[in-house]
Amino acid sequence: MAHNIFKNFKERNVAITDGVFAIAMTILVLEIAVPTVSDITSGATLNEYFVNYLFPSILIYFLSFYIVYNFWENTVFLLNFKKVSNKVFSLNVITMAAVCLIPFATGFLFQFYNYVNVNIFFSLLIMVISLLYILMFFLLVRDNYSEHFKKKDEIKETIHQTYDDGIELSNLKLYVRGVLLTLFYLLLSPLISSIISLILAFVSPVASLLSFVLILILRFVIRMKRSTTDKLVDIELSDEENDLIENIRECIYGDD
Repeated sequence: MAHNIFKNFKERNVAITDGVFAIAMTILVLEIAVPTVSDITSGATLNEYFVNYLFPSILIYFLSFYIVYNFWENTVFLLNFKKVSNKVFSLNVITMAAVCLIPFATGFLFQFYNYVNVNIFFSLLIMVISLLYILMFFLLVRDNYSEHFKKKDEIKETIHQTYDDGIELSNLKLYVRGVLLTLFYLLLSPLISSIISLILAFVSPVASLLSFVLILILRFVIRMKRSTTDKLVDIELSDEENDLIENIRECIYGDD
Protein backbone atom coordinates (compact mmCIF):
# COMPACT_ATOMS: atom_id res chain seq x y z
CA MET A 1 0.00 0.00 0.00
CA ALA A 2 2.75 2.43 1.02
CA HIS A 3 4.70 1.52 -2.12
CA ASN A 4 1.68 2.36 -4.30
CA ILE A 5 1.20 5.69 -2.53
CA PHE A 6 4.86 6.61 -3.05
CA LYS A 7 4.71 5.49 -6.69
CA ASN A 8 1.66 7.68 -7.21
CA PHE A 9 3.41 10.58 -5.45
CA LYS A 10 6.44 10.19 -7.74
CA GLU A 11 4.25 10.05 -10.84
CA ARG A 12 2.37 13.19 -9.78
CA ASN A 13 5.69 14.99 -9.19
CA VAL A 14 6.88 13.97 -12.65
CA ALA A 15 3.61 15.23 -14.14
CA ILE A 16 3.73 18.63 -12.42
CA THR A 17 7.44 18.97 -13.28
CA ASP A 18 6.68 18.35 -16.96
CA GLY A 19 3.89 20.92 -16.72
CA VAL A 20 6.21 23.55 -15.24
CA PHE A 21 8.73 23.03 -18.03
CA ALA A 22 6.03 23.10 -20.72
CA ILE A 23 4.72 26.42 -19.43
CA ALA A 24 8.21 27.91 -18.98
CA MET A 25 9.21 26.93 -22.51
CA THR A 26 5.97 28.31 -23.95
CA ILE A 27 5.95 31.70 -22.25
CA LEU A 28 9.54 32.43 -23.29
CA VAL A 29 8.30 33.64 -26.65
CA LEU A 30 5.65 35.83 -24.99
CA GLU A 31 8.44 37.91 -23.46
CA ILE A 32 9.33 39.26 -26.92
CA ALA A 33 7.58 42.62 -27.17
CA VAL A 34 5.71 43.49 -30.35
CA PRO A 35 5.88 47.22 -31.17
CA THR A 36 2.68 49.22 -31.46
CA VAL A 37 1.70 51.13 -34.57
CA SER A 38 2.57 54.39 -32.83
CA ASP A 39 6.10 53.12 -32.16
CA ILE A 40 6.80 52.44 -35.84
CA THR A 41 6.59 55.76 -37.67
CA SER A 42 8.70 54.87 -40.69
CA GLY A 43 10.59 52.14 -42.49
CA ALA A 44 13.77 53.32 -40.82
CA THR A 45 12.17 52.89 -37.38
CA LEU A 46 11.04 49.38 -38.30
CA ASN A 47 14.53 48.49 -39.50
CA GLU A 48 15.96 49.80 -36.25
CA TYR A 49 13.49 47.61 -34.33
CA PHE A 50 14.57 44.54 -36.29
CA VAL A 51 18.30 45.17 -35.88
CA ASN A 52 18.44 46.47 -32.31
CA TYR A 53 15.69 44.40 -30.71
CA LEU A 54 14.04 41.61 -32.72
CA PHE A 55 17.11 39.77 -34.06
CA PRO A 56 18.93 39.74 -30.67
CA SER A 57 15.69 38.74 -28.94
CA ILE A 58 15.11 35.78 -31.26
CA LEU A 59 18.69 34.59 -30.66
CA ILE A 60 18.23 34.93 -26.89
CA TYR A 61 14.88 33.14 -27.15
CA PHE A 62 16.41 30.09 -28.86
CA LEU A 63 19.28 29.99 -26.35
CA SER A 64 16.89 30.17 -23.39
CA PHE A 65 14.55 27.61 -24.95
CA TYR A 66 17.38 25.12 -25.32
CA ILE A 67 18.63 25.79 -21.80
CA VAL A 68 15.17 25.07 -20.39
CA TYR A 69 14.92 21.96 -22.58
CA ASN A 70 18.34 20.87 -21.30
CA PHE A 71 17.12 21.14 -17.70
CA TRP A 72 13.97 19.19 -18.54
CA GLU A 73 16.14 16.46 -20.07
CA ASN A 74 18.22 16.37 -16.88
CA THR A 75 15.04 15.88 -14.88
CA VAL A 76 14.06 12.93 -17.09
CA PHE A 77 17.46 11.34 -16.43
CA LEU A 78 17.32 11.79 -12.67
CA LEU A 79 13.77 10.59 -12.17
CA ASN A 80 14.72 7.29 -13.82
CA PHE A 81 16.35 6.28 -10.53
CA LYS A 82 14.29 3.76 -8.61
CA LYS A 83 14.69 5.34 -5.16
CA VAL A 84 13.85 9.04 -5.01
CA SER A 85 13.93 10.47 -1.50
CA ASN A 86 11.90 13.34 -0.06
CA LYS A 87 15.09 15.43 -0.08
CA VAL A 88 15.33 15.01 -3.85
CA PHE A 89 11.66 15.88 -4.29
CA SER A 90 12.17 19.00 -2.15
CA LEU A 91 15.21 20.00 -4.20
CA ASN A 92 13.19 19.38 -7.34
CA VAL A 93 10.55 21.85 -6.13
CA ILE A 94 13.25 24.49 -5.50
CA THR A 95 14.72 23.75 -8.93
CA MET A 96 11.32 24.17 -10.60
CA ALA A 97 10.86 27.51 -8.84
CA ALA A 98 14.24 28.63 -10.19
CA VAL A 99 13.37 27.35 -13.69
CA CYS A 100 10.23 29.53 -13.60
CA LEU A 101 12.54 32.54 -13.23
CA ILE A 102 14.22 31.84 -16.58
CA PRO A 103 11.42 33.50 -18.66
CA PHE A 104 11.71 36.58 -16.41
CA ALA A 105 15.50 36.64 -16.78
CA THR A 106 15.12 36.12 -20.53
CA GLY A 107 12.71 39.07 -20.76
CA PHE A 108 15.34 41.14 -18.97
CA LEU A 109 17.88 40.09 -21.59
CA PHE A 110 15.51 41.00 -24.43
CA GLN A 111 15.52 44.60 -23.20
CA PHE A 112 19.02 44.96 -21.74
CA TYR A 113 21.22 42.21 -23.23
CA ASN A 114 24.12 44.65 -23.59
CA TYR A 115 24.24 45.40 -19.84
CA VAL A 116 26.74 43.53 -17.66
CA ASN A 117 24.46 43.22 -14.60
CA VAL A 118 21.67 41.56 -16.58
CA ASN A 119 24.05 38.99 -18.06
CA ILE A 120 25.48 38.29 -14.62
CA PHE A 121 21.96 37.72 -13.24
CA PHE A 122 21.09 35.30 -16.06
CA SER A 123 24.39 33.40 -15.73
CA LEU A 124 24.04 33.11 -11.95
CA LEU A 125 20.50 31.78 -12.32
CA ILE A 126 21.63 29.05 -14.74
CA MET A 127 24.56 28.25 -12.44
CA VAL A 128 22.31 27.82 -9.39
CA ILE A 129 19.91 25.54 -11.27
CA SER A 130 22.84 23.47 -12.58
CA LEU A 131 24.24 23.06 -9.06
CA LEU A 132 20.82 21.92 -7.81
CA TYR A 133 20.73 19.19 -10.46
CA ILE A 134 24.24 18.03 -9.55
CA LEU A 135 23.25 17.91 -5.86
CA MET A 136 20.18 15.81 -6.74
CA PHE A 137 22.41 13.48 -8.76
CA PHE A 138 24.74 12.83 -5.83
CA LEU A 139 21.81 12.24 -3.46
CA LEU A 140 20.24 9.79 -5.90
CA VAL A 141 23.48 7.87 -6.42
CA ARG A 142 23.99 7.72 -2.65
CA ASP A 143 20.44 6.55 -1.97
CA ASN A 144 20.40 3.96 -4.73
CA TYR A 145 23.96 2.64 -4.55
CA SER A 146 25.31 3.47 -1.08
CA GLU A 147 26.20 -0.20 -0.43
CA HIS A 148 28.56 -0.11 -3.41
CA PHE A 149 30.76 2.56 -1.83
CA LYS A 150 31.32 1.11 1.63
CA LYS A 151 34.57 -0.78 1.02
CA LYS A 152 36.97 1.57 -0.73
CA ASP A 153 39.92 -0.85 -0.62
CA GLU A 154 37.84 -3.58 -2.20
CA ILE A 155 36.70 -1.19 -4.91
CA LYS A 156 40.31 -0.27 -5.72
CA GLU A 157 41.21 -3.94 -6.03
CA THR A 158 38.39 -4.61 -8.50
CA ILE A 159 39.44 -2.27 -11.30
CA HIS A 160 38.35 -3.89 -14.52
CA GLN A 161 41.32 -3.91 -16.88
CA THR A 162 39.13 -4.01 -19.99
CA TYR A 163 37.79 -0.51 -19.32
CA ASP A 164 40.55 2.01 -18.71
CA ASP A 165 38.17 4.81 -17.73
CA GLY A 166 36.00 2.86 -15.29
CA ILE A 167 35.79 1.06 -12.01
CA GLU A 168 33.66 -1.98 -11.32
CA LEU A 169 32.14 -1.66 -7.87
CA SER A 170 32.55 -3.84 -4.81
CA ASN A 171 29.76 -6.25 -5.74
CA LEU A 172 31.32 -6.58 -9.25
CA LYS A 173 27.96 -5.78 -10.82
CA LEU A 174 27.52 -2.06 -11.42
CA TYR A 175 30.00 -0.21 -13.59
CA VAL A 176 29.74 3.23 -11.97
CA ARG A 177 32.01 5.15 -14.29
CA GLY A 178 29.90 4.10 -17.22
CA VAL A 179 26.51 5.61 -17.85
CA LEU A 180 26.36 7.31 -14.45
CA LEU A 181 29.60 9.14 -15.16
CA THR A 182 28.25 10.16 -18.55
CA LEU A 183 25.11 11.45 -16.84
CA PHE A 184 27.31 13.47 -14.48
CA TYR A 185 29.18 14.96 -17.45
CA LEU A 186 25.87 15.96 -19.04
CA LEU A 187 24.79 17.65 -15.81
CA LEU A 188 28.10 19.54 -15.77
CA SER A 189 27.68 21.06 -19.24
CA PRO A 190 25.29 23.91 -18.24
CA LEU A 191 27.41 24.62 -15.16
CA ILE A 192 30.55 24.98 -17.27
CA SER A 193 28.71 27.23 -19.73
CA SER A 194 27.31 29.42 -16.96
CA ILE A 195 30.74 29.89 -15.36
CA ILE A 196 32.25 30.88 -18.71
CA SER A 197 29.28 33.18 -19.37
CA LEU A 198 29.72 34.82 -15.96
CA ILE A 199 33.38 35.55 -16.67
CA LEU A 200 32.70 36.83 -20.20
CA ALA A 201 29.93 39.14 -18.92
CA PHE A 202 32.66 41.51 -17.69
CA VAL A 203 34.32 41.47 -21.12
CA SER A 204 31.53 41.23 -23.70
CA PRO A 205 27.80 40.77 -22.96
CA VAL A 206 27.23 39.27 -26.42
CA ALA A 207 30.04 36.73 -25.94
CA SER A 208 28.58 35.98 -22.52
CA LEU A 209 25.27 35.02 -24.11
CA LEU A 210 26.82 33.04 -26.94
CA SER A 211 28.83 30.97 -24.47
CA PHE A 212 25.62 29.06 -23.67
CA VAL A 213 25.92 27.46 -27.09
CA LEU A 214 28.59 25.39 -25.33
CA ILE A 215 25.80 23.41 -23.65
CA LEU A 216 24.69 22.11 -27.03
CA ILE A 217 28.26 21.43 -28.17
CA LEU A 218 29.33 19.72 -24.94
CA ARG A 219 26.29 17.47 -24.77
CA PHE A 220 26.78 16.41 -28.39
CA VAL A 221 30.49 15.67 -27.84
CA ILE A 222 29.82 13.77 -24.60
CA ARG A 223 27.16 11.63 -26.22
CA MET A 224 29.32 10.83 -29.25
CA LYS A 225 32.50 10.17 -27.29
CA ARG A 226 31.00 7.98 -24.59
CA SER A 227 28.22 6.17 -26.43
CA THR A 228 30.44 3.12 -27.04
CA THR A 229 32.38 3.38 -23.77
CA ASP A 230 29.21 3.14 -21.72
CA LYS A 231 28.06 -0.21 -23.09
CA LEU A 232 28.30 -2.67 -20.23
CA VAL A 233 29.78 -5.61 -22.13
CA ASP A 234 30.43 -8.75 -20.03
CA ILE A 235 29.33 -7.03 -16.82
CA GLU A 236 26.80 -9.02 -14.81
CA LEU A 237 23.86 -6.83 -13.74
CA SER A 238 20.79 -7.53 -11.69
CA ASP A 239 17.44 -6.98 -13.42
CA GLU A 240 16.87 -3.73 -11.48
CA GLU A 241 20.35 -2.40 -12.27
CA ASN A 242 20.00 -3.35 -15.91
CA ASP A 243 16.60 -1.59 -16.16
CA LEU A 244 18.03 1.59 -14.64
CA ILE A 245 21.10 1.58 -16.88
CA GLU A 246 19.05 0.89 -20.01
CA ASN A 247 16.53 3.61 -19.13
CA ILE A 248 19.29 6.19 -18.70
CA ARG A 249 21.11 4.98 -21.83
CA GLU A 250 17.92 5.34 -23.90
CA CYS A 251 17.44 8.87 -22.53
CA ILE A 252 21.03 9.83 -23.35
CA TYR A 253 21.60 8.06 -26.66
CA GLY A 254 18.11 7.13 -27.87
CA ASP A 255 16.78 3.67 -28.59
CA ASP A 256 19.62 1.89 -30.41
